[in-house]
Amino acid sequence: MSQEQNFNSSELITFLWSKRKALIIITIVAFVASIAVSLMMTPYYMSRAVVFPTKSNSVDFNSNSRNSVVEFGDEADAERLLQVLISPEIRDSLTVKYNLYDHYELDTNDAHAKFEFQKAYEGNFKFDRTRYNSINIDVYDTDPEMAADMANDIVRLVDTVMNRMIRQRAVGPMWAVQSEVGLIKEEMGDYSDKLKSLSDSGVVSKDERGNMYADYLEALKAGRNDLAVEIKRKIDATQAYAADYDTYSNLSEFFSLRYSNILDVNDQAHQYAHTNIQQTIRHSMAEVPDKKAKPKRAIIVLFTTFSVLIFAIFVLLGLEKLKELRAKA
Repeated sequence: MSQEQNFNSSELITFLWSKRKALIIITIVAFVASIAVSLMMTPYYMSRAVVFPTKSNSVDFNSNSRNSVVEFGDEADAERLLQVLISPEIRDSLTVKYNLYDHYELDTNDAHAKFEFQKAYEGNFKFDRTRYNSINIDVYDTDPEMAADMANDIVRLVDTVMNRMIRQRAVGPMWAVQSEVGLIKEEMGDYSDKLKSLSDSGVVSKDERGNMYADYLEALKAGRNDLAVEIKRKIDATQAYAADYDTYSNLSEFFSLRYSNILDVNDQAHQYAHTNIQQTIRHSMAEVPDKKAKPKRAIIVLFTTFSVLIFAIFVLLGLEKLKELRAKA
C-alpha cells in the first residue's frame, strides 16, 4: 500500500513537472487577470456606530422605580433593538433622505426593483449584536462621508421609531385610565355628598362616638341645656344612621386610595404617550472612514490565482486520464 502511494505521488510530481510550462502560464494569466479585475472593483468604505440597548421597562417616570433610563438592557432588549434596526420604517427613511435608488443605480420602474434594492440594502447595512450586548451598526458605501452620515442617522432614527412605538402603545391605556379617573371622581363625589348629608343631620364618625354620652351627661350637669340638646340630637341621629355613615365612610376611603393609585397610573400613561427620550446608550457615533473596507484585493488575487491553479491541475489530470482510456480502447 505504501509503495503504491509513493509510486502514485512520484507519478503525480512527474506529470506536474512535465506540464510546468502550461501551469506557469495559466497561473501568471490568472494572477494578472485577478489583479485587473480587483482594480476594476468599486471600493467601499465602512463606518460604524456602537450603541447599547436600554431596558425595555426603563422608561419609568415613577420616582420610586428602581429602573433608570441609563440602565443597560439584557439579551432580550438587544434582540428587540435589532428588530427595530431592520424595520422598514428606518430603511424607508434612509431611502427617501439619501435617494438610495438612484445612489445604487436602480431603476424604480424595473419589475424587480424592490428585490434588487433590498439585496443592495442588506449588503450595505449590517447590524450585529456583540457578546457584551452592544449593537454594531455598520454601513458600507462608496462615499465615506455618506456612510458615516447614514450610520449616525440610524442611531437617531432608532429613538424616533421606538418612541413612536411606545406612544402608540400607550394611547389606548391612557384614554382607558382617564375614563376610569372620571368614574372614580364621580363615585367619590357621591359618597362625599352622602357623608356630608348624614353629618349635617348629626351623625358623627367612629372616633367621636365614644365620648358622646359622657359629653351629654356633663352638659346636663353644667346646666348647658342647648349643648345637651345638640349632643342628644347627634346621639339619636348616630344611632339611626351610624351603619350607613360607616359604609359610606369606608367606601369613600377605598375610592380615595384607588383614586390616588389610578392617578399614578394616569401620570405614567400620560408620560408614555408623550415620551420623546433617547432610547439607546450611545457608545460611539460613526466617523468618516479614511480607508476602504472592501474589496480586499490581496485576498482576491491570492484566492483566485490559487483556485485557478488547482482547477487547471484537475483539468490536466482529467485530460491525461481521458487520453489513457482512449489508448486502451
